[in-house]
Amino acid sequence: MVQLSFEPALDPYHTMFRGLRLLPIIQPIGRLEREHVRILDFFLVFPFKLPELRLKQEHRRFRALGNRYAAQKPYAEQPESSLLIKRMAPISDAAFQSLAAKGFIDGSDYDTGWVKPIEKWMPEELSEKIEAANTDQRDLMDFLGTLAREYDLGGENGLKHRSGLMEHRYDAV
Repeated sequence: MVQLSFEPALDPYHTMFRGLRLLPIIQPIGRLEREHVRILDFFLVFPFKLPELRLKQEHRRFRALGNRYAAQKPYAEQPESSLLIKRMAPISDAAFQSLAAKGFIDGSDYDTGWVKPIEKWMPEELSEKIEAANTDQRDLMDFLGTLAREYDLGGENGLKHRSGLMEHRYDAV
């Protein structure tokens, strides 16, 4: 028997849409490291995994978001989070390179490891869908904005270390 299933984390078009959803978070900062954006994207697609994230004391109230989004947890077993984010990496790169090719992010910055949004006209229908999705998950988007603004990526107690998603021990800080 063949079982068909859709995994948004491994779909480049869904990843592009999530990337567009993250651009309003990155815009006020100016630019964000590519791996930082990958971690934000991971929690956007798997918000029920938020309890795995070790948060600063003042942000621990956000752990409850994991329970709010628990219904999104798939029925089937999934690999551990660090393996999932590794599997997502090539799809994420392809999606963000497409966003760069379309002029939504700066391509030369992306090549050097940064995601820098570019103000660009977007079709109204797409803009409405992004706004609706972000409004529907306003609490999650606010939390991802907090992770973008208030957490460094590397080093001890950086986002890589706190999430356990990526190796942090050899980061230059």
